[in-house]
Amino acid sequence: GEFVCRYTGKLMSFGESEDLEKTNTSYLFDLDKEVALGKNACFTIDARPYGNVSHFFNHSCDPNMGIWSVYINHLDPRLHELAFFALRDIGVGEEVTFDYNPSMPHESNTETTVPDVATFRCQCGSPLCRGFIFA
Repeated sequence: GEFVCRYTGKLMSFGESEDLEKTNTSYLFDLDKEVALGKNACFTIDARPYGNVSHFFNHSCDPNMGIWSVYINHLDPRLHELAFFALRDIGVGEEVTFDYNPSMPHESNTETTVPDVATFRCQCGSPLCRGFIFA
């Protein structure tokens, strides 16, 4: 449970991030913890123009870090911060990873069917691999 770092970058409206996502590979993270199902977040963080080491963290379906919404200087539910914490001891030289889509369930069998709408295929190599990152 050791703190690793915060996800930092440029704060922008969700609309701005949608426009950016269409034209650019980005490091977008929606601030959607308190958003009702089916609704869009008000704000997004983009770590591409500036940020910290967190925008180098890769995806794994069996990650060694988790990301949590935290409130540091205020309680505005639209503007929570994102903090990475270790899920287990991380060895020296070990790649640090988190699940880019933690709400997506893992299949209980060993063969994962990749949905036709998958936008990114996963190559994490974990025995728990879903076969895709986003669908």
